[in-house]
Amino acid sequence: MEAGATFILGVDLGTSACKTVVFTLDGRRVASASREYPVIQPQPRWAEQNPLEWWRAAVETIRESLAKRRIEGSRIVGLAVDSQREAVVPVGANGEVLYNSIIWLDRRTEEQTERMRSLLDESMVLRTTGVGINPVFSASKILWLKENFPNIFSKTKVFLFAKDFIIYKLTGEKITDYSMASRTMLFDIRRRKWAEEICSTLGIPVDKLPPPCESSIIVGEVSSNASVETSLPRGLPVVNGGGDRPCECLGAGVIKEGAVNIGTGTGSTFEAPLSRPNPDLRGRVNCCCHVIPGAWEYEASISTTGGALRWFKNVFGERESKEAEETGGDPYDLIIRGALETNLGADGLLFYPYLAGAFPPRVDGKARAVFFGINLSHSKGHFVRAILEGVAFHYLTVLELLRELGLEIAEVSMVGGETRSDFWNQLKADVTGRRIRIPEVEDAAAMGAAILAGIGTGQYTSVQKAVESTVRTRRVYVPNAENHSAYLKLYEKYEAIYALISKAYDVY
Repeated sequence: MEAGATFILGVDLGTSACKTVVFTLDGRRVASASREYPVIQPQPRWAEQNPLEWWRAAVETIRESLAKRRIEGSRIVGLAVDSQREAVVPVGANGEVLYNSIIWLDRRTEEQTERMRSLLDESMVLRTTGVGINPVFSASKILWLKENFPNIFSKTKVFLFAKDFIIYKLTGEKITDYSMASRTMLFDIRRRKWAEEICSTLGIPVDKLPPPCESSIIVGEVSSNASVETSLPRGLPVVNGGGDRPCECLGAGVIKEGAVNIGTGTGSTFEAPLSRPNPDLRGRVNCCCHVIPGAWEYEASISTTGGALRWFKNVFGERESKEAEETGGDPYDLIIRGALETNLGADGLLFYPYLAGAFPPRVDGKARAVFFGINLSHSKGHFVRAILEGVAFHYLTVLELLRELGLEIAEVSMVGGETRSDFWNQLKADVTGRRIRIPEVEDAAAMGAAILAGIGTGQYTSVQKAVESTVRTRRVYVPNAENHSAYLKLYEKYEAIYALISKAYDVY
């Protein structure tokens, strides 16, 4: 290692795995390690995880990442944690876990969600919390525990959220940040405190919720016990960190209103910073607190983007998968290769990517995926291109929604699995008419957490300086004006056809 170098750590606790990444202060990744853990499904539609498995994964990845480059503890200046959101952990008076964490994927709480709708005015909930009444948020999960396991509820000293549980194990402090709190449906995003009226109506005592504070402040130090387990130095500052999506936005360098980051993978999430809270009272996008001090964000998701292409590969890509295995190539590159040989618009073939229902701005749980306009001339490449274009059309739909809400987006940043395809990146730029910037960093959420660690420990004097020091651009895709014009005409037809297709869902 470079003599005198110092390091910051980002611990990224995702839904399927924990990843710890060690960065230099100029944003270079020097080591990382990852561990998976299972989603437990005791019944259909249930989804739980054992918080002690999170901790095991965090311990092992921290130890391994430090060992890979023989990084001395004295050269680490701080760490922060980001995580999946909405998951709740009931913790007893002695720090014991009283029940598995019910995570965001869980759908057991429909009954509690309907009860909340009868008790609360949804427009008030939206104005106060920035999110609607929905089973994904923590409130319904806490209510489920209260109603089904009242003894556990009464024994719970505090409900911690995923990254806060890791911070508790590291430091002994029971605390959260604004970005995690604002995914509970129990938090006043303007006053940045627990919404006492909502909590009281639902019978959730505020004193069972952790104190919230900024993501960029030091909340504790690595304890003696945690030091022994993790190999981190005792007394190392631990910075609060935050939710994975806003940390990803920060790690991509998107920190000001007028820009948006898109985190891609199975689905895609748009993260647009806001200088003031402005909830969408129609509930199409969520308005949450950001990890950036004094900022908020809009979030909008598309359910199956990269997931649609993966579905096609798994079902129809046997030949490409076999070729990739034999040659050491990427099956997705081989599948997309066929789309390169087709015309813009896939010669009339359209795809609506609702393999898991429609998310905002089209909220329709009945929606299902559709290929429209199939004829005898269409090849496999046409189907692939239709998938790529259908996803890009939905990117344009979300950008139009953000414009309706007052945000004019000039440039898009994009991170995650979909960015590996130059063809798809350029296609998205052509469809949306926006420049698309691909950051160099691969672990944007962990980078965002590490940046917060650097800000909290005084390594950077501001968020702007931190981003300037750490975030670099790999490539920028500039829209082709002619292609954009053609796609806008096709988009009008795409939307008109959807209006007709959507009526069929009620019949189906």
